[in-house]
Amino acid sequence: MINSKADLKYYLEEDRKAFGKPLKNNLKDIIIHFLFPDTNYEYVKCIRYLEYYKNSRQCGKWGGMINSLLIYYYEIRKTRLRAITGIELQEGCTGAGLHIAHGKIVVQHEVTIGEHCKILSDVTIGINGRKDVYGVPTIGNNVFIGTGARIIGPIHIGNNVVIGANAVVIDDVEDGVTVAGIPARKVSERGSESYYLCAIN
Repeated sequence: MINSKADLKYYLEEDRKAFGKPLKNNLKDIIIHFLFPDTNYEYVKCIRYLEYYKNSRQCGKWGGMINSLLIYYYEIRKTRLRAITGIELQEGCTGAGLHIAHGKIVVQHEVTIGEHCKILSDVTIGINGRKDVYGVPTIGNNVFIGTGARIIGPIHIGNNVVIGANAVVIDDVEDGVTVAGIPARKVSERGSESYYLCAIN
């Protein structure tokens, strides 16, 4: 959770690494970013700032007013970026080092996702719709979620897990394995260690 400037700095730095962005941009990078912004990266940055300003407590009349204006600005920016990217992800759901490789993902607002996770396109994470078994997934650290995967219901996904493309996960998944299929089953004892989850720079 982002409660301080130190937390915000840590989250932004881990996200930058996850997206493979350079620490310092040269003129060419600045021009390219201006003309062709990475909207997925901008979306993730936006929800980090939004989480920080919602959780921080500004003192005094002007501090509170500025804080409210910043929340309003980032809410509008998030709405615009959501329309562009197709990403439906609320602030406070994910740990640091998140990488959304493409777009069109839907994450229910009560879901919890750990650090250094990578999500590909057309992924849905949320409730299963049944009133008698209401609940949402909890996802661990270093999880790779393949294209088209569905993670549904009150289940726990362990650390270092790979979820294959188009898998439908409706049961708990232990640490360090690969699951695939409909419904998803363990297909390998190999976890996400060999997958690109966070750039080193």
